[in-house]
Amino acid sequence: MKRFQVKVCGNNNIENFKEIAAIEPDYVGFIFYPKSKRFVEDESIFEVFPNAEKVGVFVNESVEKILEKVEEYKLDVVQLHGDETADFCEELINQKHQRLLTDENFLDFKIWKAVGIKSIEDFQQLTTYQQVIDSFVFDTKSNNYGGTGKKFDWQLLTNYQLSIPFLLSGGITLEDAFILKNFQHPKCIGFDINSGFESAPGIKKTDEVKQFIDTIDGRIEQN
Repeated sequence: MKRFQVKVCGNNNIENFKEIAAIEPDYVGFIFYPKSKRFVEDESIFEVFPNAEKVGVFVNESVEKILEKVEEYKLDVVQLHGDETADFCEELINQKHQRLLTDENFLDFKIWKAVGIKSIEDFQQLTTYQQVIDSFVFDTKSNNYGGTGKKFDWQLLTNYQLSIPFLLSGGITLEDAFILKNFQHPKCIGFDINSGFESAPGIKKTDEVKQFIDTIDGRIEQN
């Protein structure tokens, strides 16, 4: 059976994050967008070392600032959640390679691009990203930056035909676990969860997160 990965995003409370880290999701996300309710203000949260890859979420940030955060917090993934173009991603790659050549302490990282989905047309502009990102994150389309906490029509994903893998995001809750466990799309590699598992912005319901991951991993069966 295919194993899906799980990213728990929007962590900004150190005590709550210690509990999330103990569950060992595949990825943990930190939002570096000051207008977000889940913006990381207490940077001591990075003193917790999870057995998970760290994802930094950025919105229309400069390449220089992104690389600064990657280096400072040893980020494994950069998730671009704004209006970043394929040209921007290419520039980020070029600057990354330059740093890797000149700084032996600088670590490589993956690039994910979040894309809002509402209709078939939203897939038509994605071919330009073919050579410059590692994965997409498909979320519900919104006029604002960041997640909506709402689902889009997952049937639309049948129209996605590119080779780039993706994570599914947008309004996922514990109730979706058994459906997503058997999610059918050859390019879906996992799920990005956030507000659907919170008691307040940045505060995750740890028991629900664990139950979701255990279900996705096949440790909990449907009655």
